[in-house]
Formats: sequence, structure tokens, C-alpha cells
Amino acid sequence: MKDFDYIILGGGLSGLSLAYELNRQGCLANKTLCILEKRKEYTKDKNWSFWDFNNNKFENCEKKSWTKFSISANNQTALMECTKNPYRTIDSKKFYDFIIEDLSKNKNVSLVLGSEIITINASTVITQQGTYIGSFIFDSLLNNNLNSGLMYQHFYGCEIESEHDIFEEETVQLMDFNCEQINGMHFFYILPFSKKKALVETTWYSKNIKSLKEYQIEIDEYLLKKNIISKTNYTELGAIPLNLPPRKLSRSNYLKIGTAGNLTRMSTGYTFSAIQDYSEQLVKKLRLENIIEAPIVRKKKYTFLDSIFLSVIETDYKRMPDIFFNLFKKNSTQSTIKFLCDRSNFFEDIKIILSMPKVVFIKHFLIYLYKQLRNN
Repeated sequence: MKDFDYIILGGGLSGLSLAYELNRQGCLANKTLCILEKRKEYTKDKNWSFWDFNNNKFENCEKKSWTKFSISANNQTALMECTKNPYRTIDSKKFYDFIIEDLSKNKNVSLVLGSEIITINASTVITQQGTYIGSFIFDSLLNNNLNSGLMYQHFYGCEIESEHDIFEEETVQLMDFNCEQINGMHFFYILPFSKKKALVETTWYSKNIKSLKEYQIEIDEYLLKKNIISKTNYTELGAIPLNLPPRKLSRSNYLKIGTAGNLTRMSTGYTFSAIQDYSEQLVKKLRLENIIEAPIVRKKKYTFLDSIFLSVIETDYKRMPDIFFNLFKKNSTQSTIKFLCDRSNFFEDIKIILSMPKVVFIKHFLIYLYKQLRNN
């Protein structure tokens, strides 16, 4: 049995980001931290992308950045540019290696791999590696029984390499809706790392997660339609829950973090920047006031608007290609990006709301109100 001041459950994006901030801001000079991670080794498993609002702390982990992106729907393409807020992609392996190396310099930090959590009881965490006691526990783990009734952003991506120059390397294909919309909102996403290399991803918003074989067929058919002949260097698979049920996220010595702490933006699935802001603000308050308290990094208006937006996606998903296409076409690129990244002002919100199809969104607003009244 081992005692620590802090225990972080899960050494993924949110767990390592919090550990990095605790170390960076000096909170581990006289305190001990243990990170319990179930994987046995760190490999590249994700690409994390975000719009940079001067909040990129991991430049050395960056794979590439872009200032241009496009949206395609109904055989039309809208090209946008945003030089003020580049779209950046972080390589997960570089991120893991950078933070683990940084933490390894502090003897007060322990990273325990292969630690499958068995039970959590108050301050005690029992794993396959042994029992750990923490004065405070930060928990990034998702409940394995969350599948029922949840909407997911689920995706499968292949990093492919072609023999010929195929890709427009300066432009991200943010959403290509020129594909079938069956049983959920569906689009393809392309991150071009060079003219010959790109991550091509099939992305869905739905309640039913597909099999690996089904995703691969979608990728193969998309590449065939584009006349792209290539080899695959790397694949990634993921499913992000977007509408987690209401639950208590904290108690006296326990706090949920990351996606488990509702840091994922429901309408987009973006989490990276929110995790960095959350970790930085949480640790700053701990450092200055000796208080561990969940900071508010997303205003309630976004949760409200996203609840309605997700309701539209769930039942009127066939309309989403036009809705997303017009979202960018009818509003300034800067305003739209700020809205998607929790940074829009009141006037930008109003303009974006007015650009939406009013009958559809009023219907789903009334559905939202009915659900709230029924739950109360």
C-alpha cells in the first residue's frame, strides 16, 4: 500500500496535461503524485487538433498547422482562411514523450503503467499492481457502462501515403459531406501533412458505433472515388461521448477531469484546448489559494446551445450538411471559429443563431424545454 498527496487515474491527454501543469507551476516541489495508467507502453494513438488562440504550450509536439480549411456539401466547397487562429495538430506520441520526460525529472512523481483500476473507495484505489491511497484523486476515467442512449462522435482514420502529389497540403478538409447520411451525421475529414501524405478520417455522429471493417470499407470507397492509390502507415480509432448524463463530478477529495469531467464540446467533439485551460486554471488556484476546485472553462450558454444542436443532429441529421455549410458561409470565419471554441461574444452568438434554419431549431428548442420540465 502506497500513499500519495495526489493520484491521477488515467495517464492520457487530460491526466498528463494536469500532471504537467502541477509540475510546471511548482505544486509538486513538496507534494507527491502518482499517475495510474492501464496501458503498458505509450505509442502514437491519436492526432489532437485545435484552433490556436495563443494557447499552444506544446509547439515541439506539433505535427503541422494550417490557416486554410474547407467545407464541402452537395458538391459545393467553401474555402475559408483564418490567419489569426491557425488550426494545429498535435502528435500524441510526441506529447506523451515530452510530458513523461518532463515529469521524470521530479522524484516526487510516479508513473505506474499496466495499472488496471479494480475499485475506487474514498481515498483508496485498488489496481492489479497494488493498492494506492491519495489525499486527493483526479479521475479521467469514463464509466464503461455509458453506452446506452449516448450520442458519440466516432471515427476511424488512416494516415496514407501516395506515390503522387494528391493533396492540397495547405488546406484542411474540415468536413466533406459528399457521402451518404444514413442513421447519423457522416463526413470525411482530411489533414494533409504533405502533397503525398494525409490523415483521412471517416467521422460519424450517432448512437451506434460501427465495426472496424465497416469503417475501413468507408475509407476504401472514399479513396477509390477520389482516385487515390496509397499505402496506410498508421490508423486511429475513437469514440467520444457527447452527451454524458448529469452526475456529481466532485466531492471533498475527488474530481472528474477530461471528457469524464464534461470538457468535451458537444457540437464538435473538441477537447484539447479546454483540457489545457482547465488544467492551467485549476493548478493556478491550488498554487495561489491552496484550493482544489473545478474551474469553469465553458460558459453555460454553449452547453445550452449544444444540447439543442445535438438534438437536431440526432433526428434531423440529413439536414446537417446544409446547416454546417451555411454556418461557415453566412458568418465570418473568425466569428464561427470563436463560437466553436467557446470564445464568441453575445453579438456573434446572435448572428450565428439567426443563420440557422429557424423552424428546425425552434422545434428542437421546444423539445429541449419539454425534457427539462419533465426531468424537474
